[in-house]
Amino acid sequence: MPGQKQSRVSADEDYYCKNSNSSSIRQSVFEKLDENPSLTAKSLCKLLDLPYFRYWNYVGRLRWEWKYYHRSEHGSECSIHAWRGWCYVPSGLDRSKAVDQGWLVSKARNRWLLWRGGLGRLQWFETGRVNLYVRKPANLGKAYQLVCNGFSFTGLLTDFKVIEQVLASVRFKGAHYVFNTEQRLPRLTIDLFAKSNGVIIKVGDVSHPTGVEVIATYPDWAERNEEFLNVIKGVLLDGFCMKGSSGKLDYTV
Repeated sequence: MPGQKQSRVSADEDYYCKNSNSSSIRQSVFEKLDENPSLTAKSLCKLLDLPYFRYWNYVGRLRWEWKYYHRSEHGSECSIHAWRGWCYVPSGLDRSKAVDQGWLVSKARNRWLLWRGGLGRLQWFETGRVNLYVRKPANLGKAYQLVCNGFSFTGLLTDFKVIEQVLASVRFKGAHYVFNTEQRLPRLTIDLFAKSNGVIIKVGDVSHPTGVEVIATYPDWAERNEEFLNVIKGVLLDGFCMKGSSGKLDYTV
């Protein structure tokens, strides 16, 4: 009878759970899943020499516990090794004062300034653009703090509203994500989507032989298109605000 079979399986499972050998079998199941996460309950019973029709329910529960139990931490743990971005500061800032406050003058022709700190470095151009390079482990909060260290704490920016506008302009440019698998992987590089989407995937690299590396970059063409769109929007808004005495729009710039 189906009901008798179900009760018999439940009784065997209860007996197995109370057995002193259950902890060692549980550990064996976890070790097998660490080696191969795609193993099913049937495959696990076969590898551990357990009768499938007797222990499939319990092994399935162990498999579920291995996958979802938060203390086991068998998930995709990601660490951000590098974070790059940019922002804009007002063009009227005194760059000579910045040099006196610890900024370094580069030998480049465009005369950008360099700020180095414990959180990373800043690259300040004469156009007002500032490139951010945040050290690992990186996050957006550290990017904000790096900007404040270079401009607010040095006295270059003292207006709180201006500082808020600068922090609001911080944008993502690229990052290096590493997902550790705890086992050595074959070396492989997938750069098929580098130009179109700015994504490169590396597996088994020398720097991270047991990790899956995802290098994400905001494409330059997308950044140029966004800047061009902002310029067009600004021109259109200025044109609509400029009206002649006849009520017609004057688009003269």
